[in-house]
Amino acid sequence: MDEEAHHVDGGNRERWPERSTSAADDAGWRRSQRHRRRQLTFRGKASIAFLVGTALAAGFWSARLLVSSRPFPESMPAQPPVSTAPREPAPLRPPPRNVIERLPVSRAALDLRVIDATGLDVGPASQQGIYGRLYEMLPSPVPAEFWEEPLRVEYTLDAELTRAVFRKLEIGRVNLGNVVVLDARTGRVLAYAATDVGRFPPTRNYPAASLVKVITAAAALDTAPEKANLPCRYRGSPYRLTPSRIDPPRSGNTVSLRRALATSNNQCFAQLAVHAVGERPLMDAISRFGWLAVPAPAHAAGTADPGEDRFDIGKLGCGLAGCRITPLHAAQLAAALANGELVSPRWIERVVDGRGRELPMAKPVSARRIVSPEIAKTLREMLVDTTRSGTARRGFRKRNGRPLLGSVQVAGKTGSLSGKNPSGRYEWFIGAAPADDPRIAIAVVLVQSDLWWRNASQIAGDVLRVVFCTEGPCRAEGAERWIRPPVEATTVQIRSDVERREASATGKGSG
Repeated sequence: MDEEAHHVDGGNRERWPERSTSAADDAGWRRSQRHRRRQLTFRGKASIAFLVGTALAAGFWSARLLVSSRPFPESMPAQPPVSTAPREPAPLRPPPRNVIERLPVSRAALDLRVIDATGLDVGPASQQGIYGRLYEMLPSPVPAEFWEEPLRVEYTLDAELTRAVFRKLEIGRVNLGNVVVLDARTGRVLAYAATDVGRFPPTRNYPAASLVKVITAAAALDTAPEKANLPCRYRGSPYRLTPSRIDPPRSGNTVSLRRALATSNNQCFAQLAVHAVGERPLMDAISRFGWLAVPAPAHAAGTADPGEDRFDIGKLGCGLAGCRITPLHAAQLAAALANGELVSPRWIERVVDGRGRELPMAKPVSARRIVSPEIAKTLREMLVDTTRSGTARRGFRKRNGRPLLGSVQVAGKTGSLSGKNPSGRYEWFIGAAPADDPRIAIAVVLVQSDLWWRNASQIAGDVLRVVFCTEGPCRAEGAERWIRPPVEATTVQIRSDVERREASATGKGSG
């Protein structure tokens, strides 16, 4: 190599030796360069470590100087002490679903205990002379941090009325029957009895039969009052319906809407559904009355099917087919007669935990307007004829022909239709009483065989006689004793039988 390589550093020139051109020299030169690069790498790492260590040391001494220049702890604001108080309990949760859906409607309900008007335990519901509401103590089905066991479930169910209902069903030799008694204004369930919850559970829906006629009449009075007030003409048996009989004949028997409702005329109500109301308004009315919704926890929704032709609409409107409801739906219909409002049935008054704290529950749904008060009053006036001279007259007359309830009138409607599961003839009765200002709503449904002793309207009459005639002559004011509001949860004190007897002996309380 003729030229020399030079390295300039600060103006000094360093002469490097001429590199050999042989292969061996070239390989040695490369090894020396790699060694030089490794040496530079080690040097760089050492330099970086030195710089980091210097920076950390400087930071440490600066921090010490800063701390030494701050005020002494005595001049610093006091820090809040660490709290040793127990933690606030978790907020109460609503009762679990299996408590909300608990439905004591079988005869076993008479084994429950009773709270009287002052909030004291007065004994088992099966014992005569025990008055008050049913309650029971249940273990908590969820972890105890949400509330303390046991849970006290207080029902709206009246012990005396519940005993009376089961007694009337027993006397009537009813094997398959359900009875619901409501406060017509609030929806509180006063009695709910089922003779066989296995074969005929009250939570299922069943053929609604002629109860639909009340809704058909309400829809006609609302959407086509002129047509509703026209006389109805029919031919042959009022209960037999054929496709040709949904159209008024040129000649035949003539009745008013009031009489057609009292006698449950199928031909007239099929004509009314087809010619005055129509499919859509009829379905809207059925929905508005709550029959397509779930009436309460653990209960089935109702169903309605308008079918495919005019004959199907006619059968739906008169109750021969197409509609299924639960007993609670029927009770809601009876309560709606009071003022044209839909109430939400409820049978649990409140749930209280082991420390006496009332668990939060969903507020009762406010009553919803479904027909005008005027239409509700018109319906009641027409339906009084059902119990006075119509299909329910036997249930509300004594053997001597006098009214069963004295001056207390009942607006009612019957229904009867054969069905299956269980098989038999389904008999319905709904009623609102007193008819001029209803406070009580009742619904009864029985499944009758070929041999039976009491029908649905007779059972309803027997129960309403207990409601209005227990304290002397039958009076409208008799309903007040069943619908009194309960005591507040904070004043309720459950006592055992021993405690109750001791309190009575010392004059501190009575059972």
